[in-house]
Order: sequence, then C-alpha cells, then structure tokens
Amino acid sequence: MRTDQDLMSAAADGDMDAFEELVLHHQHAAVRVAYRLLSHEEDARDAAQEAFLRILESASRYRPTASFRTYLYHILTRICIDHLRRRSRRERFDVTLTLDPSHAPPEALERNERAERVRVAIRALPARQRVALVLKHYEGMSYAEIAEAMQTSRRAVDSMLARARQALKEMLADLL
Repeated sequence: MRTDQDLMSAAADGDMDAFEELVLHHQHAAVRVAYRLLSHEEDARDAAQEAFLRILESASRYRPTASFRTYLYHILTRICIDHLRRRSRRERFDVTLTLDPSHAPPEALERNERAERVRVAIRALPARQRVALVLKHYEGMSYAEIAEAMQTSRRAVDSMLARARQALKEMLADLL
C-alpha cells in the first residue's frame, strides 16, 4: 500500500488512479469535518470536493512538510471559513429545534435537544474558534497539527480553544 506522499507524487506526475485512491481514503473525513464546520450536508460535500480539486491543481507543488491529512484540513478549513463568511453576509437565521414528541421517549428527546443545543452553540462560535474546536475535539488532532492546518502558532490554537470552551460554557451553562 502506497503512502499519501507516494500517492500525491504519483498524482503530480498525472496518475489519476493514485489521486482517486487518495480521495477515497480521505473523502469521508473531509466531508465529516466540513459538515461539523458548515452544518449543511450539501455544502460540506461541495467544500470537500473543492478542497480535493485544489489539491489536484497544486499537486506538482505539494511538499510533504506535514501529514497529508494536515495539508487537506488546512485547505478544507480555509474553504469552510470563506463559505461561513459569505453565508453570514448573505443570511441571518435562527435555528430552531423541531422534534415530534409523540414519536420518541423523553430521554431520547432530552438527549437530542441537548445535542442540538451544543451544535447551535458551536455554530455560534467565531469561525477560527470553531475550526480549532472541531479539529481538536472531533478529529483528535494535536495542537501542533491544528496549528499547521490553520497556519498559526500552537499558542494561538491554545488561546482559540480556551476562548471557544469559555464561550460554550457560558452559552450552555444551564446544561452543565
């Protein structure tokens, strides 16, 4: 089995099968991260596809200074942040929870409501805090990997995560 770096090198030489293998290996994770950032499935798929297209277009310039996953998330998070900025200028919306209480036990309703409140709170975070939080807590990336993906320092990542956690604690105080 070839490494991600081998596959990128082959893709840079025009091997589309190698690039397809790379996409298949990372596509699910890319869509998952984009969905956590954008909260919209179609937008997440579009963002992931755009990230892979950008990677293909720049395959000849790829230098494996970090893991391919970090490189992918760097490109993907920038696309998502741009999308969020465009979205916030286009629309302001209020997310409401719509559950049919007649079809679920009370425990499930409460669990779903709590999960939705957390999702809404995460969506309310500034884009860079949301990116850092998703990469750390949902993707399990290290501070160094997040810093590389976001092209910032580990100290900045620590600060973003601290501010995100504090904001979530305040927004969700009644759940704690």
